[in-house]
Amino acid sequence: MLSKDSDKKVILCFGSSITWGYDPVSGGARYSADARWPTVMAHELGSGFEVIEEGFCGRTVLDHIPHNSPANGYQYLNELLEKVDFDFIIICLGTNDLFADREISVKHITEGIERMIHRIKFVKVKVNIIIVAPPQINEDFDAAYLYQNEIEKSKKFYQEYKHVASVNSCFFLDAGKVILNSKIDGIHFERKESIKFGKHMAEFIKMIK
Repeated sequence: MLSKDSDKKVILCFGSSITWGYDPVSGGARYSADARWPTVMAHELGSGFEVIEEGFCGRTVLDHIPHNSPANGYQYLNELLEKVDFDFIIICLGTNDLFADREISVKHITEGIERMIHRIKFVKVKVNIIIVAPPQINEDFDAAYLYQNEIEKSKKFYQEYKHVASVNSCFFLDAGKVILNSKIDGIHFERKESIKFGKHMAEFIKMIK
């Protein structure tokens, strides 16, 4: 296992393309460090923290992806738990599952989040777990008419994730109350929103520590 500097609090940011820093305006280029929300958060928190960026484009909660891919959320998280030591983990996932299986329910996705929580608690007893409900898919993007089912389901992330965080003694944050997804593709953070979210997450972490 990679041990951490005992004087620093380590935050593992585990997510998909939003955490990786996908820029919808450019069509998928990665934001520079001054605009990716995990690195903005790190800057705001200062030298007492180390932030590990573990975002991967297309990552899902459930096993839609072959087990040898970093996009398979549960499997890859399980590997990280054996390799990396950390004090906080922020999980921001779920939207990709809606597109990987258009028949899937948010309740089923939430069961996958709970499976992750149980595994983390088994391996890392004292870690602070923060569950982030993704913002709903933006209803105003050009192809929204093709994804009305997914848009309606995305509105349920808040309620379902808040419940699973509560019953498992995790911290919870509703990203949809902080930022809006882009009107360009409906699912990613534009630069200003990514920076805003990073600053908000820093304040959230300060309240926990």
